[in-house]
Amino acid sequence: MTNQIEKDEDAPKQFTRPSLAGPQTRVQLIVTAALLTAVVFVVTRFLGIPLGDGWLNLGDSSIAASALLLSHPLVALAAGLGSALSNLTSGHLIFAPATFIIKGSMGYVLYLFAKRGSFAWFAVGVLCAEIIMLVGYTAYIFLLVDVGSLASIPGNLFQAAANFVLALLLYVPIMKLRGVLWQQR
Repeated sequence: MTNQIEKDEDAPKQFTRPSLAGPQTRVQLIVTAALLTAVVFVVTRFLGIPLGDGWLNLGDSSIAASALLLSHPLVALAAGLGSALSNLTSGHLIFAPATFIIKGSMGYVLYLFAKRGSFAWFAVGVLCAEIIMLVGYTAYIFLLVDVGSLASIPGNLFQAAANFVLALLLYVPIMKLRGVLWQQR
């Protein structure tokens, strides 16, 4: 029996997917959604990387992480509101309404895929969310400026790719955190 215990202790620890349990009470749900709104705002507003004439915005990664942590439709509100508040406080007022809708849609799509509980479905969800971002902002800028929307495509493509990779890299640590936060007691 002792040999079996020693053998199990020496075995490498593998990541196992935690249950998709989430907040257990309405208060936990509301507080979690509010905290994730703040996280999306802070990451979107303050963790940008200067890039040429613009910024590489890492907010989409925080939306993806929020969808993994919350796994509830309220992630759409956290994504939209946190991102729109970033626009409002950074002087990009004209983008706030579109951002609320686009990022909220991204959050909802990410929730739909993240709740399936696998890395593959999450990756598909992140890809779909980034397509929503690309199409949404291109269409919005086209309505405002017309031809200028085409000039924003390369920057948005780079941002989408960077956020896609970062979101996938965050999957395992965020799922581990989720397991700790929402374990059944």
